[in-house]
Amino acid sequence: MTKQELRSVSRGRRLTKAEAAKYRKIRRQVEEELPPAKPDPMKVAIAKLRAMREAKGMTLAELADRTGMTRGNIARLESQKNATLRTLERYAAGLGCTLEIGFSPSKSKAVAST
Repeated sequence: MTKQELRSVSRGRRLTKAEAAKYRKIRRQVEEELPPAKPDPMKVAIAKLRAMREAKGMTLAELADRTGMTRGNIARLESQKNATLRTLERYAAGLGCTLEIGFSPSKSKAVAST
């Protein structure tokens, strides 16, 4: 089944137009009530590193040679969106840059120290 077909099927049966409209309305209401999701910092960092690698025209094999990591591990890192800080440091070094971590105040209540 295609993605569009799955949207109009519930528990193995096709939805009527009225049911589909009802569920779309409920879905929109829930999306409006939920706060927007914050991007995962790890995913953002990995996406930036990959974009830098691609902008430099560097292949996975070339980066593997520069970092000492295997091509497979780099590909897995880029697709799984999860890594250790040490791995991100090695990846950044292979691109000729450094990894920096920063903190910024959140908009929620500050935690008071005692």
